[in-house]
Parts: sequence; C-alpha cells; structure tokens
Amino acid sequence: MSKQFVKESELSYQKSAHSWIPTTVHRHTSGLRVVQCKVQQPIYTLAIYVPTLPENDTGEPHTLEHLVFCGSKRFAHRGYLDALALCNFSQGTNAWTYEDVTCYTLTTASEEALANVMAAYLDHVLSPQLRDEQFVTEVYHYDSKGREHGVVFSEVLGSESEEAEVGERRMLQLLFGEDAAYAKSFGGLTRSVAQLTNAEVAEYHKRFYDACNITMVVTGPVGARFEQALEDIPPEILHSSGHDSRRMIPINVPEGPVSARVLFAADSHVGSVQFGWRGPMGSDVETVTALEILLEYLTEEASSPLSMRFVECKRPVASSVVGYVKQSIPTTMFIGFDGVPYGDGGDSEGESGDEDESDDESEDEGKSEDEEEEESEPEEEDESKSDESGDDITRLLDEGYFAELLKIELERIYTTKFDGDAQALRRAVEQYGQRLAKRMESHADDTLQTTIGIDIVASHFATGKFAVGTRARIFDVVAELAQRPIEYWLELLKTWLMDARTCHVCTVPDATMSARLDAERQQIEEANAATVVDAAAHDQRIALAVEANRVDLPATVRAGIPEPDAGGTSALPHTQLCAEAHGPLAAVQVLRSDTQFVNVRLHVPMAAMPEALRPFLALFQGLLFNTDVQLPVGAVHEGAKLTEPLHVSYAAMDQQLAELTTSRGSSVGMGVEPFVSSWTDEVFVVSLHTTPEKYADAVRCIVQAIVFGSFVTERISTVAQNLLADIAQIKRDGRDVLTACVARLSAQDQVGRPRWITNHVSLFDQERVLRQVMRDAASVAVYLDEIRRVLVHAPGMFLSLGMSDTDDAQQLTNTFVHEWQTCMDAYSQYVPISEQPNDPFAIPRESRLPQLSEPLRVHVTLRSIQASFAAICVPCALREHPPSEADFDTQLARLPARDFYALQLLLELLHRTDGPLFNAVRGMGLAYGAYFELRERQGQLMFLCSRASNVSGAILAMRALVERVGEHWDEYVGAFEVAMARSALVFSAVDEQVTPGSVLMMCVVSAIDGFASVDLRNKWRAAHLRAVTIDDMRRVFDTYVRRLVDPQVPAIHVVLTPPGTQLEPELGSFSRRSLNEI
Repeated sequence: MSKQFVKESELSYQKSAHSWIPTTVHRHTSGLRVVQCKVQQPIYTLAIYVPTLPENDTGEPHTLEHLVFCGSKRFAHRGYLDALALCNFSQGTNAWTYEDVTCYTLTTASEEALANVMAAYLDHVLSPQLRDEQFVTEVYHYDSKGREHGVVFSEVLGSESEEAEVGERRMLQLLFGEDAAYAKSFGGLTRSVAQLTNAEVAEYHKRFYDACNITMVVTGPVGARFEQALEDIPPEILHSSGHDSRRMIPINVPEGPVSARVLFAADSHVGSVQFGWRGPMGSDVETVTALEILLEYLTEEASSPLSMRFVECKRPVASSVVGYVKQSIPTTMFIGFDGVPYGDGGDSEGESGDEDESDDESEDEGKSEDEEEEESEPEEEDESKSDESGDDITRLLDEGYFAELLKIELERIYTTKFDGDAQALRRAVEQYGQRLAKRMESHADDTLQTTIGIDIVASHFATGKFAVGTRARIFDVVAELAQRPIEYWLELLKTWLMDARTCHVCTVPDATMSARLDAERQQIEEANAATVVDAAAHDQRIALAVEANRVDLPATVRAGIPEPDAGGTSALPHTQLCAEAHGPLAAVQVLRSDTQFVNVRLHVPMAAMPEALRPFLALFQGLLFNTDVQLPVGAVHEGAKLTEPLHVSYAAMDQQLAELTTSRGSSVGMGVEPFVSSWTDEVFVVSLHTTPEKYADAVRCIVQAIVFGSFVTERISTVAQNLLADIAQIKRDGRDVLTACVARLSAQDQVGRPRWITNHVSLFDQERVLRQVMRDAASVAVYLDEIRRVLVHAPGMFLSLGMSDTDDAQQLTNTFVHEWQTCMDAYSQYVPISEQPNDPFAIPRESRLPQLSEPLRVHVTLRSIQASFAAICVPCALREHPPSEADFDTQLARLPARDFYALQLLLELLHRTDGPLFNAVRGMGLAYGAYFELRERQGQLMFLCSRASNVSGAILAMRALVERVGEHWDEYVGAFEVAMARSALVFSAVDEQVTPGSVLMMCVVSAIDGFASVDLRNKWRAAHLRAVTIDDMRRVFDTYVRRLVDPQVPAIHVVLTPPGTQLEPELGSFSRRSLNEI
C-alpha cells in the first residue's frame, strides 16, 4: 500500500497446531489501523472497534451505538447505510457494546461488496449527524400521557430487572468498586437514560470517536480489491482531531464489601449465586489460558468436581454451574450457579412456581381436592431441609452460606490433588485444545475478531501502546500447558481462587417486585404527564421528530448505490454423496470438506412412539448421557470384550465421553434446547463431534450410553429436579415464554391419534410431568426403558457424516454399524428390523393449526418482565420444496414454489433494517424489535414484536403499515427495494453454508425437504428468486400478509406483558390467562 496507509506489521494466527492465518496491520496517517486476517471462507467480516468507557449509568456508549446508524455528515439520509449494505450481499449492519468497547459490524458475501460499504460505514461511525430528532425516536421521549418510549429505552427496560443483569451489575461493583468504569451501566438504566441529553451524547462522541482511537479488523480472503478500496477512502472521512482517549484503567483492588444479596422480579422458587475474582492482566496469556482450562475442568462436564458436588448430586443445590474468564482489565474470573433453590425450593420438589398471573385469581383456584391434598402432603425428605451433604436448602441464597460450601469444596479438591487423578488437568488441557480447534474451524472469523478485539482494548486502556497478536500462538501455549506438572495446577487453584479476594452475589427472586415496579412506572408517567402544558403541541413535536427521522432515500441517492457482481460470491468447497446403508440404517449421507473432525448425526423417527411414553421424552433426553451404564457380558470396554457385567457410573461415562468427543448431545427434533418446539419434533437426534482417530471409540461409547443406560431412581430424581429449575428460568424470559405460548396454541392435537410430541415436551406439560416424577421417580424407569426400546428398533434411521476428503466414508459407516450391532447383540430385547422405508427422509408434514371460527386473542402476564412481547399467527400453506418425486428439472421449469419465494422476498423487503416495518415500530420508539416470519414447516405466517415499551402501539403501527402498503404499493415496493431484498437473501443462502457443520445441517434439511443435494436446493432457490416479479409479490401480499390485519381471519394473537399493562381496545377483545391456563 502507499499514500494513506503504511504497513505496520505482519504476523500469523494459529488456526490449528499446524496451520496459520496470515495477518497484516496497516496504519493510516490519522492513526486509524486496519488488521487484515486472510481467512479462507466464503464470507467476509468487518468490525470497527471503538474503545469506550461508561462514565455514569446513562448508557452513553450504548446510546451512541444506536445513533450512529441514523445518518452521517457525508451520507445524510437515514437508511442509506443499511440500504447500501443490503444491496451488497449482507443482512445489514449491526453493532454491540460492552463495558470497555463498542463494535460496529458487517458480514458480506463478497470482497467487492465489503469494499463498496466500507467508506460510508466509517463516515457514519466517525461523523454521525446526532440530531435532536434522532435522539427523540432512537433513545428516549414521553408522549402527552407521560408514557415513555424510545428504542434504547425499550431495550433497557426489557433487561435491567432481569436476574443475570441485576447480578452481574452488582458483581462488577464488588470486584472493581462502585466508582469504577466497569461498575457503571454501559447499556444504561432507564431512570438515567431518561435524564440523558443529545448534547451529552455528542460530547461523548467527540472524546472517544476519533480516528486515532479506532481499529478496523477484516477477515476473509481479502486481496487487492479491498486494499485499493482502503486507499480510495476520502481523506476527510478519516480525519483526526487529535482526541486521543487512551488512558490507564486503575487496577487497584477496591476496599469494601465482597458479598451482596440482590432481588430480581420473579415468582419462582429458584435464584442464582455467582462468584467472582480478579485475575491476571490479559497480556499474561499462559496464566489466563491456564485459568480458563482450570475453570472448565471444575465446571464444564457433568463429571466435573463442582458439577458433581452441587448439580449432579442426590439433592441438587443448583441446576447448572459454569466457569469462565472475562477479558476485562485486569481479567476477571467467574463461577456461577443457576437454579439454586430459594426458601424450601418450591415445597422441596423443585417446583418452579407460577409466573402469573391473573391478579384476581388465587393460586389454588382450579385445583382438584386430590391435587391440593397431594401437594400439601410433605415428602419424607422434607422432614429435614438438609441433604446428605449437610446443605441447608433453606439457606442457599443467604449471604455467605453458599460461599462457605464452595470454599470447602475447593479445599477438598486441593487437598486430594484433584481427587488423586494426576492426569486430570492434562486431559482437561487436551479437551480445551480440541474445543479451540473446533471453534477455529467452525468460526475462525468470530474467534479472530474476539481475540484481536481483546488486544485492541488492552492497547487502549492497559498498555497505551498498540499491539495485536498476544494470542497468535495459542495452540503452542496449550501444548506447553499440557506438560505442566500437577503442582502447577494446584498452585494456580490456590493462588487465584482459594487465597484470592472472593466476591459473591446471591440473586433472589422477589414476587412483589413487579408490582412495585409497575407502581413506580405509573408514578413516573403521571409526573411526566404533569409537565406537559399543551398536549397537542407536545405530541406534534414528537410527530415532527419522527417525520424528520424517517427513511426516505431520493431516487438520485438510490441510483448511486453500487451493487456487486453476483459472480463474486462463493461457497464452502464440499462434496455430497451417499454411502451404502445397512444394519439399522436406511440411508447414509456423506459430506466431504476441509475439516479435521468427524461430525456425526443420527436421526431416529419417532412417529410410532406410543402416547404413554411421549411425556417422558424430555427426561429421557436429559438422562441419555447423564446416567449410569450397565454393560452386559460381550460388550466392549477399554478394548476388550467383557466376560462379566460391568457397572459404569454416570461420572465415569461422562468423563470417557468428554475425552473422546469435542461435543455430543441429543434432542427431540432438530433443536438443541429442551422444552422448545422444533419443526421436526417427531425425530430424535443424537450427535457427536470427534477426531478420526477417536471415532470408533466415540461411537462405541455413544451407542453404549443409548442401549445400556441404567435409569436408576437417584439419577432420575436429580435430572428431573434440575430440569424443573431450568423451566423456572425459562419462564422468566419473555421471548421464550412467547415462543412456548404460540407453539402450544397453534399445535392442536388430533382426535384418535397421539398428541404431538411438541405439546408433550413443552414447558407447560413438562412442569406437571416432572413434578410427578419427583414424587415417584422409581416408577418412571419402566417408561424410559421402553422409550429406548422403541428408538433402537425404529425403522428409517438415517445417518449424516461430515468428514475430510481423505476419510473413507464407507469405512466410517461400517464402523458405526459394527459398533451398533455389537451392542444390539448384547441387548436382550433386540429384534432385527425386518424392513426399511423407501425414503427415510419423507417426514410427513401436516397442518397442526386449530380450526378456529374466530380470532383467538390471549393476554398473558409475567411478573418477571418489564417490557412486552407479542405474536400474531395466521395460516400460510406455501411450500418451498418440490411437490412430487418427478424429474427435478421438469418441476423446476414450472416454478411451483414461486409464491413461497415471492412472500419470502416481500417479508425481507418489509422488515429489513431501516425498512417499512422497522420505521413504523422501532422508528417510533415503540419496541426494540419487530419483524415478520414465514414458518414454512408449521404452515404459519407471523408478526413478532419484542421488548416493547408500548405493545399496543407497536401492533397498531404494524396494522397501519400493512394498510398503507396496500393503498400505496408503488411507494414501498419498486425495483430498487426488490433488488435490495434479493441481495439480502443471496447473503442468507451463502451464510447458512459457511462451515462444514452448517453445510452438513443443510444436507439434512435439504433431504427432508425433498432435495437430493444442497446444490440442487441452491439451484431451486436461485431460479425461483430470479423469476419472482413485483406482481407476484403483490399477489402474496393480498393473499397472505393482509391476513395479519384482517379481523375476520381466525388468527392467533398472543400478547405477553407485565401484570399492570392494559391493552388498547382497538386491538380487540383479549382473554386474560395465566401460564397455567395456556
């Protein structure tokens, strides 16, 4: 390079122990730096890092992050930046803010596209307009009735009283001192955001957003085109005013308390406890990495010491534990326990509580006399509130109590030298290295961005001298740590965790907090309203601000937006083929790509699963790799066939799986979380990720866990209690609860056939089922054994294998079948499968929507939320896949999915960033998020709204928009808008096929959808998107989108709000229900 940029340094980051990613650092004359990482992948990422520190709780860094996108000095029109990005193979721009940095991001599908957007993006970051009108809608205002709005305000409102947010804020105050930057709210607190002014935001930008403070990191196969684009950036965009924000963050240890007990709004019987320590400076990479490994050893697996002591014990005192290092200055370390029982832990049965709730109804209303008597009868265990370890369940969230329990356990681990296992940490190092290699293969761009971002912040606030690459040789560091003796790890444990200043925070649920917050908000609204002298004039000023901040790109501006060559996109090189299926397998998919791992997915059909067994599938999933294993004679263990039965504890089995796999799991459907609806809920999925040399042993271990798992009462009870605690936490999250409510109301069971598995595994049914399990765990084992018997005998299993080009696909298939058959030979109930289906991928699609004669409108209240959520769901039977098994090209010539893609294109156009729906809802400050979603497999079209400060207003704004689009179609849908939406969908197609894992998943999805390969699916999609016309889009708008606002359409409406929220009458008549009534 020449002129503006000079090469400052060259280095390489390890992608694995034996491969490297070339990286170059260039410096602009203004001081801005560009770090280029030449990652060989189909996408390009750009991240603009601005080191920022909060100076109070007004959320200035977060607020500025929002305002940057509203227009800049040289690109004044709001919406230009995202229109530019969307026209250049992306999903638009985005940004995030942490305690010490704000980052602006872009991901595109070609180098030319990246180059087209870069200059305008930098101008928005360095020279935003920051007009008062923008502040009104994007940040904060209140209307003439005193009701508060604003995108930032809505976002903060939805999070500031959540358990994790409350606990973390107090923890950082203990670790750094209440006056420290890390102790301030970088996102803002609602009462402080309400006091913030636009002038203060502008001043903050002046102090931190100078070119000399900024570093831009780019990943992807960048070359000459990008480098020329850098040189072509107008010098005035990168001008520096010399406002250097570098400063040294004080690292002195604060005096004051080390523990706290804080409340959060919830109605359940579980809270959490978090422990925190200050660690070494981030530049000490070896020690920081060693601490990451140590914390993972303590918490990562079910067999980890802290998991066994607190989570996987006979009477759990937490449902999960996690340990990690956070890259602050200095670093901080955390061990967090979730699902900690509060009080008696919900009658000592793990009861998660009722989040409700109808204010006029008593808790016991609707219960039968038998249910009330059953719930009131004390269990034998309840006679003592202490478990076998002596833990007092009623005191777990008392300040200091859990801290003493952790102290004792850490001392035990230290004294026993990691339970007498001299190789424990060596294995932990190896597992850490394998997980790191997997991350670098699957997400090299994200991993590098994170790694380099850490150095950028440290350069700014810790050393004062720019340097990147401290973690460039991370695999070498890991290899060196593998040679450390056990004494090294014992000293690490003692120095940084046992002897160091330990802070802890207990977060305690408070069922009365929601009412107090509602009352406070009402008082604030009344006070706001009292300041309004002329209501009409006040609302007129807001309306003018909204109009001034509206997206309206003139034709001349649109015409000047560059569009990249579609031929510049690429895909991950791969080969898809089939191996010979035999044994239990009806089909075997194979994906070859550049990978050092073997990725395995076994799909087992469950359509024949009997009704009586379906309620226990979630528990089966939780136990599958988390219970004891009883190996019979003839099974292989440690390389030899057993001559007598062998009992393997859950901990030993878990440890073996951890050594053999980088990841493993199971799920009901294609999802990964329990209690969540999946589009293929009638398939059970088992997955594992391992290295080729460990493949045979890993498969054997996984199959043995499936076939010989021993469902003992203690493990059933433990897992059930932890799942109940998980449900309690899920029920605090508005988005999760909304999803669950919609799934429940839109999946109607059919008479004469088993209930849908989706309904059985929903959190609503599972809370009741798991409570019953807790009362009589012993009787459940027979159902779990029968589930296993049904699964291993299911015809139509198909296997998906991801591997390298050098692996032998048939050999890997044969190995899987051999290990399966070896276990089956020793399984007493095994009966060989006599016949396989012709097409195992032909999973039936049936509409589950209820046959409604009128709209179903449900208003649910949650005490744990302060912002609102909403969903409207209407039938939409459009299909993407080929309608028959006829010749592919013959079907494609008819374009049978034209309406599906027309609707997909239209929805992208309507809800894109800075698009019509965005401006109608978010632009008015009514909610943080609003979008449409086409759920093809469920046959649904949906409107979704999240974190709304005015949910009624958000829904009414969507309705008004749909009507305006219908009346003024040409103003909203033209060639430019369609091209922009089409470009965004091109990026989506590339982005879902970027890594070996994601392409393997697309192989599965494509097969289920009736495509012989991913390439044919891509061909199908591309041909349809090219063919869609504006007339097609108008047709699907009238046919489908208008259903969302038609009062005669029997739509499902779900609105989720805090208890005190009243819905506007214009929305229609809603029935108010508690979660128990869904």
